[in-house]
Amino acid sequence: MINAKVKIIEEDYPSNLESELNEFLETIDVRQIIKTEYSSGISAGQYDTKRTSSVIIYYIGLDDIRDVKVDNVLEVK
Repeated sequence: MINAKVKIIEEDYPSNLESELNEFLETIDVRQIIKTEYSSGISAGQYDTKRTSSVIIYYIGLDDIRDVKVDNVLEVK
């Protein structure tokens, strides 16, 4: 059985999000990535406005795909 994993990264500043995202991407092979999502939001308070951005990465762990061939994963049954 092949199980997907999820990594959620959330930051208040885009530069921090980029740094943290790049650090995570250095730990996996790009072929492990199934899907990515990005969202940002703004919350307005009485005295300040806060913006947050987040990235969700769905990926397959190397342990799950080490012995699996791409043809077998994509094969429709």
